[in-house]
Amino acid sequence: MQTLPAARWSCHGCGACCREFRLGPVEPEVVAALTSAGAATLAGCEDWVVREPGPGGEVGWFLRHRDGACVFLLPDNRCVIHAELGAEAKPGFCQEFPFRRLRDPNGEILMIRASCAGFHASSVTGEPLAEQIVAFSTLPRLGPPAVFAPDAVAILPGAGVGLADWMRLEGALLRRWQQVDAGVQEPEDTARQLMIAATDALGRTLPAGRYRLAADAVREGMRLVVNAAITQESGETEAWQRSLVRDVLRILDANGERRPLAVDARRYLHLLLGQALLGKQVVAAGSLAALFGRFVFELDLVRTSPGEGPVDAASASAVLVPWLRFSENPMVTAMLRRAAPALVELASG
Repeated sequence: MQTLPAARWSCHGCGACCREFRLGPVEPEVVAALTSAGAATLAGCEDWVVREPGPGGEVGWFLRHRDGACVFLLPDNRCVIHAELGAEAKPGFCQEFPFRRLRDPNGEILMIRASCAGFHASSVTGEPLAEQIVAFSTLPRLGPPAVFAPDAVAILPGAGVGLADWMRLEGALLRRWQQVDAGVQEPEDTARQLMIAATDALGRTLPAGRYRLAADAVREGMRLVVNAAITQESGETEAWQRSLVRDVLRILDANGERRPLAVDARRYLHLLLGQALLGKQVVAAGSLAALFGRFVFELDLVRTSPGEGPVDAASASAVLVPWLRFSENPMVTAMLRRAAPALVELASG
């Protein structure tokens, strides 16, 4: 199983994964077992689990939120199921977060989801990810891993390479990424250097990008999506969803002076770039240029966030985690696809 070199993670007990997420689906057999074990008493309510449509429209069981958090979250950020019944009693999605796995032609890949609010800290102090592979293999499986096997991968919109050539190119880009002094080099520069290497392999050149114009265009497009989400809110919109949308709006509106990055922020952001490559996020982005352009845009959100002095890793995470959670919304994905020309400009410099 592949992992990023020197990748680390350990739970910091922040409880953020029990907030601002849809909590499910929960396996029917887990619902039955928790019911028998007295889940209503642990949660302090009878309706601790509800039937709702999932992302694909299929109806399943989801844990209920209370005051913006899972009904099983204790005031000290511990899970009462974990505390009273053991980790193995929790739903599979709870046990598996923030691990993510997928399969490519080289085998399985194990990664940490960037939406983990403690990732910026645990990536420094956590347990090596390679040493957690055996423990991960014993976790419940909610389904087979995603398989990366496209016929071709786009480097630029409309121009790409076949799967075998992509795998070779990805390996070369990851080796370049690994050789960067992440504490010194700006992550935008790394992304653009990798983009140049990819277009060179394609026999193409990148035109000079119009950074500020492109960044402002993407930011305005995202504001449209957020405002559309606000107008679509109803009495059924949960408090945590309202809170997440407004957090993202504040991030988009905070377009101040660009601040430098502290050393720990550079290292954290470089790690996210490596994860995006190994994690095959090029598929969701539509092209490698769009993926790198989105990364540069996210760095712009970090650099223009309120504050004085260099942005540290904790502050960068506070911006990126809500954004990354919100960006999983289909409306955001669709808008980012439409913003591909601006994202290519951001990747071009």
